[in-house]
Amino acid sequence: MKKMERMKRWIFVLALIISAGNLFAQGDYKSGSLLWKISGKDLSKPSYVLGTFHLKQAAYLDQIPGARASFESAEQVIGEVVTSEMMEQAMKMQQKMMMTSDTTYKMLYNETDYQIVDKGLTSIFGGMGLEQLKMLKPSGIQMSILQVLIMKYYPNINPMELLDLYIQKIAVEQQKPVVGLETIDHQIYVLFESSSLQRQADALLCNIKSSEGTGEEEMIKELKELEATYDKADLNELHKIYKKNPCPDSEGDYQLNKARNDAWMGKLPGLMKEKSSFIAVGALHLIGEEGLLNQLEQAGYTVEAVKN
Repeated sequence: MKKMERMKRWIFVLALIISAGNLFAQGDYKSGSLLWKISGKDLSKPSYVLGTFHLKQAAYLDQIPGARASFESAEQVIGEVVTSEMMEQAMKMQQKMMMTSDTTYKMLYNETDYQIVDKGLTSIFGGMGLEQLKMLKPSGIQMSILQVLIMKYYPNINPMELLDLYIQKIAVEQQKPVVGLETIDHQIYVLFESSSLQRQADALLCNIKSSEGTGEEEMIKELKELEATYDKADLNELHKIYKKNPCPDSEGDYQLNKARNDAWMGKLPGLMKEKSSFIAVGALHLIGEEGLLNQLEQAGYTVEAVKN
């Protein structure tokens, strides 16, 4: 039972990280803060948008200038999803990670590419290759790779004390309403079903190829670089790091980012007008031309950095 609960918690962590996705718009946009005040237009009270990094722990909230006070002033909390529901749906997410019965990796790869992926996975998983992982979709394997790396290089992370989860937890304790911008089912669809198996397989192959000669240390180095840049609240640099992605996927990026950001923008104005809100979503959803900060400003709101 404890092992199953731990697996559910890690699925929650990984889904949040992957769903942050990549943003590839050009140019410099708002930066220098993780917390932003939204006011003006038809709002009687300001709302706040916090860009989170999904590996940060609960205590990090008090390291962000103005975050605690902004949270306390808000009448409701808004997240990508309602995290308590995500935990409950972990089993469904596991099921959607499974490969369909009518497809094999021998169908998705030619022999050369099959051997490249198999060799890469064997190195990462300590002897387990495609034969042992064939029950997982390529996107499920990608999630498993991330799980292995995080558990190895971030051994002290407590999945029940993540910042995103903590924010919603204290909202419930203070009897603040908690609203999700999307359903768990939609997030599962985006992660595991919005791209064809062939597109998922191509992305896995590209990621394995791009790490050849550098190994998992390079992968975790990039993740730690993102975290260090996040700590500096340098959203523009965060944006530039992600633009270096060696395996761009325009359709996948659209599903992970623009489509979701646009859908959220269809809900946020009404939610903020009804109640002052503390909105906590992955920092990569804030930045760039298609990010929430720029879209909110273009919609007529005043968007200001909170720095104290």
